[in-house]
Amino acid sequence: MRELKSLLIPDDDNGQVLRQMLEDGDDLDRARAIDFFHVFADGDDATAFATAAAALADVTVEAPEEDDEGVWQVAVTRTMAPNHAAITALELQLGELAEAHCGFADGWGCPPAADTEH
Repeated sequence: MRELKSLLIPDDDNGQVLRQMLEDGDDLDRARAIDFFHVFADGDDATAFATAAAALADVTVEAPEEDDEGVWQVAVTRTMAPNHAAITALELQLGELAEAHCGFADGWGCPPAADTEH
């Protein structure tokens, strides 16, 4: 079954991550928090993005944080199953929003589904 699921995932960056998750034994049908990361050169732009992103449905937005190199990062989280279409759609939507605030998307990540069957 995993092999069939893997074949149905599109061949792009998101697909590669999802196929690796399958190969690692992850259950892609189980919802979990998925974090989408965005970076900005300016704190005001990061804050404006965070405010705009918070208006989207079913997301939580962390307050902007500045790293040691002066880059601002904002993580937007949605709890959902790691589905290629859903991840790609939200990644594009947030990426466009970040670009409108002089930033850009910097990938996504999530933990494996918790093993609650044992």
